[in-house]
Amino acid sequence: MRNGAMDIRPDWPQHKCQQANQGISGLANETMVRIFVFAMSRNAAPLPTLPILVINLRGSTGRWSKASAELAAAGLAFERLEAVDGRLLPQAELDRLAPWDTSAFFKPLSPGEIGCYLSHLAAAKRIVAEGWPRALVMEDDFLLGKDFSARLTDLLEASCPAPDLIKLEGVRSGGQSFVVLGSGHQLLRNRRPPARTIAQLWSLAGARKFLAASRELRRPVDVQLKHWWEGDLEILHVSPPLVMDGDSSGKGSTIGSRPSRGILGRFRKMGYKLKFAWLSRWHYFRRWGLKAWWQAGLR
Repeated sequence: MRNGAMDIRPDWPQHKCQQANQGISGLANETMVRIFVFAMSRNAAPLPTLPILVINLRGSTGRWSKASAELAAAGLAFERLEAVDGRLLPQAELDRLAPWDTSAFFKPLSPGEIGCYLSHLAAAKRIVAEGWPRALVMEDDFLLGKDFSARLTDLLEASCPAPDLIKLEGVRSGGQSFVVLGSGHQLLRNRRPPARTIAQLWSLAGARKFLAASRELRRPVDVQLKHWWEGDLEILHVSPPLVMDGDSSGKGSTIGSRPSRGILGRFRKMGYKLKFAWLSRWHYFRRWGLKAWWQAGLR
């Protein structure tokens, strides 16, 4: 706890906090120096050792420069993870990886969406291969919020035992509140987690579940994570967000942009959204019970 900045709710389990933090801090210093690019500022807030992977498409040097500068200014260690460019994959490979399941999504995935999903799978595989208890996976179009390092420290200390995934971005403010962090931030669970995958704090167990649920790419990765019940994922999010979309070009992600839809596509999308609205409510009720279901809808 940082000077009383956190108000941990009684129903939030704390007995594994010390064990989880020791697991993160216990990573060998020699290994961390070998893996990460260190760019520590003199006034950086103290942080537990946390691997940070930044997904960046080859050739997107401008985005990488901005992302590197943001993290360096926050005093954080990070590593570049090269994104998969779905536009370079043969059509036969795209069809094999992401056959269109009309019952799962209202349109086939674009090459960019497939590449984006594969990039996040590569990050999850890295987490599992290294055995990291936690890791932060970021896309290169982020903008860090004020006092990001301090808020991230609060989050790491408060969210124990670690849920499968904590989304640091997103505009969804409602949900069941578990922890009040410093500066008015809260850790929430919502029936429908926020979209986008700009900044996600994975646990090792969560990365394994994500890989197991992604043998076929049925939806864009951010949409798939909203179907949390299919992978038995516990997903929380921070509100207000700690990370914002830093892309000002209006083009969005370089690895997962979505094409425009025609009239038929709009009707398919409407049907999908109605189905998702029902399923998200039903599965939240089944997993967490009536009280949690009601609380998640009040805010």
